[in-house]
Amino acid sequence: MRVGICGGGIGGLSAAIGLVSLGFDVEVFEQAPLLRATGAGLNLWPNAGRALYGLGLRQPYDAISVKLDRYLGYDPHGELLFKKDASDWPTKYGAPSVGVYRLALSTMLAEAYGLEKIKFGYAVTSVEDRGDSAVCHFANGETYEGDLVIGADGIHSVIREQLIGGVKFRPNDHHAFRFRSVIDIDKVDVDPAAQTGIYTTGGWLAVIPIGNGKAYWFGSVRGAANVDEFIAYFSSWTHTHVPTTIGTTPRDSIVASPLFDVDGTPYKWTHGRVTLLGDAAHPMMPDLAQGASQTLIDALALRDAFAKTKDIDQALLDYESLRRPAANYIVKRSQQGSFLGRNNVDPIAIRYEKEVEAQLA
Repeated sequence: MRVGICGGGIGGLSAAIGLVSLGFDVEVFEQAPLLRATGAGLNLWPNAGRALYGLGLRQPYDAISVKLDRYLGYDPHGELLFKKDASDWPTKYGAPSVGVYRLALSTMLAEAYGLEKIKFGYAVTSVEDRGDSAVCHFANGETYEGDLVIGADGIHSVIREQLIGGVKFRPNDHHAFRFRSVIDIDKVDVDPAAQTGIYTTGGWLAVIPIGNGKAYWFGSVRGAANVDEFIAYFSSWTHTHVPTTIGTTPRDSIVASPLFDVDGTPYKWTHGRVTLLGDAAHPMMPDLAQGASQTLIDALALRDAFAKTKDIDQALLDYESLRRPAANYIVKRSQQGSFLGRNNVDPIAIRYEKEVEAQLA
């Protein structure tokens, strides 16, 4: 079976790895000229780990990630707000919660598929379903025809836009931006085996280790429209590490990502021999930190569907029937905001157990 995957990010590469393991002829097309690694770090949860283990990537994944044993939350005066022990999660849930450098994850996936096989510089412009095949057209003038095409082309998916008219986005009700960067972990006064967050009703910042002596910090401030306003919010938090952490971070390494919430979710992922995966199928807010995790679960589910049947239509039906309701549930939970926000949600580690794992029981 010939499969074309549009998008060489986490979703496209993990899907390729799964389908190659079944003996399929898979080609990955990526619009960027080099390996894509938007963002700096990730907190990947046990459900992501189980998916990667299921794809046969346990050893390389464990090697690049840092196990998180605890989730700690403090107020700006240094008073403990919550502590969640996650040290038993590998036994309880089949994989740990981890911190990982995003480029390390992308590189791991690319090498598992074959970095030399990725076709860079292929921006998809349109797709065609021809009944028993599907065709991709690219901005460079080339085309690809296969038995199946997978749209893994991200939150602003060209393929989704063509198939269902796109989805509407609205400014996030909670925060306009998420700010983030990577710093040497020895410059941050935090527990090296924990996610450590400082929280108020107006803003927060958290840090996780991501390996190779690095830490990833990320946060949001209600009403902050730029980096200067974000930094200014934390200037009085002198009982915490935050002013020093931000102050020692090179300004040009701080990424400001605008946050747009999806207004409704795609009602259908599969159109003939074309289907969606990852952010193209279920764009979601980062407040439950499940975007990458759900994408990896998609990839394993797609592999498993084709492992059960080589009937393409049936496999795609099984994949979407399993994943679309589950992913859309996570999309809605991710719209609730962050700890101490206006919806008064629990800390994220507690939410993960209650809103993600408990739903699988």
